[in-house]
This record gives sequence, structure tokens and C-alpha cells, in this order.
Amino acid sequence: MKITTNNYQNYAVITDGSKALEFAKKELQTFINRCCGFTLPDYQGQAHFISLGVNEKSKTVAARYDFTQFREDGYVIVCENENVYILAENARAVIFGVYGLLEEFLGVRFVNDHEHTPKNEYVQIDEGEYKRIPCSEQRIYLSYAGFEKPTTPLHCLRYKFTGDYAEDIEGLDLHNKWYKGIPNSHNSNYYVPVETWGEKHPEFFSINRYGNFRIFESAVELCYTNGVTDEGEYDESKDCSVVSVTADSFMRFMEADPYAKYFMFGRVDNSASRCHCPRCEAARLAYGDSGIMIVFLNAVIGELRRRFAKAGKTFDKKIVTFAYSATVNPPVKDGKPITQKVVPDKDLYIRFAPIDADFTYSMTDERQKSSVREQFEGWTSLTKNIMLWDYNCNYNECLWYFPNLSYLKENICLYADLGMNYIMKQGSFNVGPIWLDELKCYVASRLYWDLSLNTEDLIKEYVTIYFGMGAPAVLSLIEKMETHYKKLIAEGFHLDLGGANLDFFAPDKYSFALLAECENLIESAIENVQSAALSTDEKNTYVKRLKTVLATPVRMILRNAYAYFGKESEEYEDKFFRLADEIGLKLSGEVVPIYIDLASKGVSRYKIITGQTPTDEVLCAAKYLQAYIQEKTGVTVPIGKDNEVFPAYWEYAIMIGKNTMTNEFYKKGLDLRDCAYYIDVKGWCVFIDSEYDVQKAVRVFAQSLLRKGDEDNSLEIVSRKRIGKLEEK
Repeated sequence: MKITTNNYQNYAVITDGSKALEFAKKELQTFINRCCGFTLPDYQGQAHFISLGVNEKSKTVAARYDFTQFREDGYVIVCENENVYILAENARAVIFGVYGLLEEFLGVRFVNDHEHTPKNEYVQIDEGEYKRIPCSEQRIYLSYAGFEKPTTPLHCLRYKFTGDYAEDIEGLDLHNKWYKGIPNSHNSNYYVPVETWGEKHPEFFSINRYGNFRIFESAVELCYTNGVTDEGEYDESKDCSVVSVTADSFMRFMEADPYAKYFMFGRVDNSASRCHCPRCEAARLAYGDSGIMIVFLNAVIGELRRRFAKAGKTFDKKIVTFAYSATVNPPVKDGKPITQKVVPDKDLYIRFAPIDADFTYSMTDERQKSSVREQFEGWTSLTKNIMLWDYNCNYNECLWYFPNLSYLKENICLYADLGMNYIMKQGSFNVGPIWLDELKCYVASRLYWDLSLNTEDLIKEYVTIYFGMGAPAVLSLIEKMETHYKKLIAEGFHLDLGGANLDFFAPDKYSFALLAECENLIESAIENVQSAALSTDEKNTYVKRLKTVLATPVRMILRNAYAYFGKESEEYEDKFFRLADEIGLKLSGEVVPIYIDLASKGVSRYKIITGQTPTDEVLCAAKYLQAYIQEKTGVTVPIGKDNEVFPAYWEYAIMIGKNTMTNEFYKKGLDLRDCAYYIDVKGWCVFIDSEYDVQKAVRVFAQSLLRKGDEDNSLEIVSRKRIGKLEEK
């Protein structure tokens, strides 16, 4: 079939009239027009057609296929007798088929927020069958473009993503398979809220180790043996239990969204917040935290199944829970379940998140941790219902170059070979446009549908399209950084997802010459774009994209400026914060804000926190800061002690000196004997400490890290790390 400007009126697009397929038709017509210069008309009896989905014209062809073998999102493009049929099990998959046709036969590429539409003289599809089935039923890469931008739903469709983090376009009635009425990860408090049940049934909850009921997701955990018999069944003898209340919530959520198939139940993101009642302690000794969770949810599912049956319905829902943190190790021994109680119900799915892996290597590399290999083997031997949650950047420093492009494909192949029906790769989803994550997102999106593709070719394709004439500089930066890391890794260097491995950021691992060379590469590319014969809009677009790349070497230099220059660098501070404003960065790490706007957070919500027995020096420093903020804003921020806050980054607190939060959360690996003072921001918290002069540290913070906000009487806390060396004392 060949459609040209001379014969296109003989062809038309036909659908069943549904909103989703009318959307697909418009996308097809729009991009054929952009590529070829003509618009295919709607079907009105034309001789030939492109049929989307099952309708009167396509039902005979559709009858040839068993779409249950297409992993829900697969599609087939059939060309015969000068007609084209795009067929699939559901409307979403037909839309994917439309994008597949545009990509394969017209060279269209959806590259981040850019629509690449090469010019074609015609549309040609040879006679035959083009069947495309993804490597997994659900696939997504969690990046900023795929999570927080207004265009996220369209981005997810065009990248052919589906799953709990793939937003649907409103009004298309695509019915995402996941319940989205509550957060879809650490959400146990939404099933059994401590606000509702804490006073009536305190036995439902674990009092956290700080002895209080502070209502944070990572502060209060449930007692997962409450309502479960010793045999692992639902305890009908209890009028009210954690199991029954959880089942009540599931029933309510299932009624709220009858189309939802998957419901996430996740314990809190804090291993310390576990229940230590006698029954939980005994169960933990017997089969671990993961076993406790499986037994609990098996009991919940059993009760849900009974309630459905009582109403004359078949239970057709799937419950999902994490194998992560405290529950990451499977309850197996010698390759077998510790007890039959810990075998997951057929409707229970395990979302395995191997966060303790060594991300220097792929999951198949012989150097990968044996413990992680055992986790993979244990979970896959326990159940076939495995979902995979993978990690792809350092979450303390999301701009830091994280070299896992080389084994991206290898990991996806492993997950596909293991039969995982859900693959999610998590990037820096909430910090803003991180160029390397969006590149990985594109590469993953293509590999999910065709594992024969070459990763290097996909990298080059993305960079060439997205960065235009700046592409050679970006490709050169990638090559330099990849080569550099290969050398480091050969010498025993290890990647890190957080901040525990301080060697990952050590200045002796990244010479200033290397980072400055990368910086100069991108700055030169920006200058070339600005002087090129391009329109103003084109220049602005490419310059902004290149600035997202520039932010990486600038941030890497800024973090270690003291080591490079012997002092803090105002030049790189100004450059980084200017770049952050220009490209729209909100954070530099998952819980590391660029700045905290006290006007929006509320100055009055903040506290200045000292330790339980503060020295006179610390109290004096706290009062100085209190007076400084009062003078600038008119608000008196109270001074308290560390029993007044829960150790968490989202507390509105300025921590001075020795206290629980600083000791527990922040000073792992930090030796203050090497510093005159130390100031840093994490979440909404500020940490200020010194072995020698706390008052000086507080003055540095007040005078250089508190700045005038946009509103009257407001301040912003600027997230600029300060480390004063001994000679500054």
C-alpha cells in the first residue's frame, strides 16, 4: 500500500467512534500530515482505509488473532488488499499500534517533549503482518517527563508506557489498571489510619522507637499479626482487627474504582518502624518481616474473597506489596518456603525492589552481590507474580553522572527472561529535568518493545534529535564520563544510590580538569547554537536543553569546590543556581531542595532545635538565629529540643549542634574533626554543627544561606552546602 499526495483521498481512517480511538485517529492524521503534507479523511465509503481497532471493516481479520497472547499492550499491523488494520486487545494497545505505525513506516520519533517528524513523500506499508509484543505487560521509566510535567499522560502514551505511574489522558476512558485513590507505594496508613484508630485500638499500631504517635508515613507502622490466626488465616473471633479494617478499606477502594485491577499495599519506608509485640517478634524469628507481610495479606485476600463470594461475585483483583527494605529478603531456606504459610496467594504480587544491589554492575554480572542474587532466586522460586522496581541514579545528587547506560539492556533482558509482568525503572522523577534520566527513559522505552535494538544506536538517536547541532558535544561528554567511570570501576570504585558511600562523590575521583572540560564542551555548544542561523525559538529551545546537560558538570564541581579551589566558589554557586532557575530544577536530590521558601512553607511552622542538654554556646547561637529571623520576617520562631520533632527530613526544623536528627540521619561518614563547621539542607531540614564554633556556623548560615524572598517579610533557605575547614576557625 502506497499513499501519496495524488491518491490519499482514496484512503480514509475508520474507528468504532469511541473517544480513545477517535484520539488515535487524530494522532495518525496529524503526524501523517506533518510528514507527508496531506491529511487522510475520515471514512465515508472510500475504496481503501486504515482501520483502528475492531469494527465492521476489521472484525473478520481480528478473528484470526488470540489477543490474550499479546501481553495486554501488544498489537498487530496487518496490510492486505490495500487496506491496513491496527488490531489489539484494548483501546490503549490500538493507540500504541498507531504510534508504532508512525515510528516504523514514517520515522516519527517521540523524544522527551520533542516530536520528530521527518519529511516523506508518501506512506508505504508493504503487504504482510507486523506483530509487536512488549517484553512485559507493564513497563515504565519513572522520570520527570513521565511523572510531573503537565504533558505526562501524553508522554506515557507515546512512549507506550503502562502501569501505576503511567497517567492516563483525561476523558479517553482507558481505565488504568491500578487504583490511584491513594499513594501507590508506602501507604499502609491509608488503609488503617492512626488518626481514626489510634485511640480506639492502640494495639493496631507499633509505637515507634521514639515513643510517640507522630503521624508520618514513616513513623507509625501496623501490627501485621493482629487479626491473623497462628495458622495464618483470618481470625474471625475478633470483632475488629488490622486484617478486618484493611479488608474494609480494600472493599471501599474497589467499589470506588471498579475498573482497577491492581491495588498497592506498602508498609512504611522505614525498617525501624516495625511492630515489636510478642506475636510479631515470634513471627519475625520464624520467617522474617517479608513472611509476616505475606501471611497478613494472604489473610486479607482470603477475607476479601469470602466477601466477594457472599455477594455472588468472583474475586478478580490483585494485591501488590513491596519486597523492599525490611521485607526485601524472601522467606525461603534452601530454595524452599520456610513454611507453606509464606507462599503468596495466587492474587498477591510481590514488587521486588533490590535497593541493596551493587549498581556498579548489572544484575547478571558475576560481581553482583551474592545476597542480591539470592533474593532474585528466592522470590522467583516462591511465586511467579513478581514485579520489578529498578534504580537508575544517585538520589542525593540527581545531577551527578550515573553510568548505568551500558547495562540498561542487560537488566531489562533479565527481567523479561524471568517473566516479570511489571518492569519499572526509577529515575529522578521529582527534581526537574535531568537530561541523563530522560535519555535513559527513551532508551528503556524502545528496548521494552524490541530487545534486539542496540543501546548505543538509541543513545545517538536521542541525542542527535534532541540536542540538534549541540549533539556532538553531548555525545563527547557521555563518552568522556563513561570512559572515566570504566577506569574507576576497574580500580575498585563503586556506584551509590544515596549518600552513604562518600567515596562516590570524593573529589579525588573526579579531577577538576575532567569536569571543566565537560563544562567547556557544553558551553561552547551553547555559543555555537546562539550564533547559528536558527530562529529565535529554535535557539532558545536548544540552549535550554543544553543547559540541562551543563548543570551536571557545574553541580559536580560545586559540590567539591573547596577541594578544587581551597575555598567555596561564588562563581560556581551563582552559575548553578542560575541554571537551576533557567531550566526549572526544584531539587538537586530527591529530598534536597534548591531552596526552601519560608513564605510558602510558613516561617511560623519552623522550630530551631537543639539537643536535650544544649551547651550555653548552642543556646546562644539558637537565640541569635531566632532574633535574626524575627528581625527579617517579624515572626518569632520557637526554640525547642529534639524530643519535639520526629527524626525525618520533612520536619520544619533548623537543627543546631548535637541532636537526634543530626546523629541518626546525617553524620554517617562525616567526621566533624575535619571541619570548623558543617551546614547542609535535606528535605525541609537544616543541619548546622561544629566541633569548635557553633556560633560562627550559625552566623555563616544566617548571613549567606538565608536570603530575601519574593514576598515582604519572607526568607528563603538556600541549599548551599558549607564546610569550613580547620584553618578557617
